[in-house]
Amino acid sequence: MTKKALFIHGLHSDSESTTGSYVVDILKKYGYETIHPTFDLMDCNTTLEQINQIIKQENIELVTAHSLGGFYGYILPFEGPKLLINACLKPEIEIPKLMYPEQGEVFPENLKQEWPDLREKTLQQYNAQNPSTIYGIFAKNDDLFSYADYAKNELHFTQIQMIEGGHKPAKEELAKAIEKIYGAA
Repeated sequence: MTKKALFIHGLHSDSESTTGSYVVDILKKYGYETIHPTFDLMDCNTTLEQINQIIKQENIELVTAHSLGGFYGYILPFEGPKLLINACLKPEIEIPKLMYPEQGEVFPENLKQEWPDLREKTLQQYNAQNPSTIYGIFAKNDDLFSYADYAKNELHFTQIQMIEGGHKPAKEELAKAIEKIYGAA
């Protein structure tokens, strides 16, 4: 029977995400069928409801995510392994910098407090999770942000792989990092 994974894309992305397509291909090697729908990541409650619904309906065994999707992956009350790629772990700081006001994008004020509150709630519930199931892959030269040290020191990621490249990782680099993670798992 095929195992199922969920991929959560980043800001300004969708189900056609390049990183998502790489993850789909790489995880096939490990027997996963990866579901990668489009989410409105700026609508926090709806996104979390959709993700939780997919996890239950599809019997998801692995959550994978990139960038802002990595924040949602981190805060999910999911007991299985999480694979977070260049995760934006402080979106209340980073996402306003990445908005396009000239295109009518406005950062929702409620998220300035909602995102940190969700992260804090996750940290408070940390003892119920097994940190060894949170894997982080971070690019050494991420051109947007880097939360590798924060993930390891503050958020209790115990598996961190540093890869070459920038925010949108090369498929070969992702494949090598995932191979190291699965070799250690």
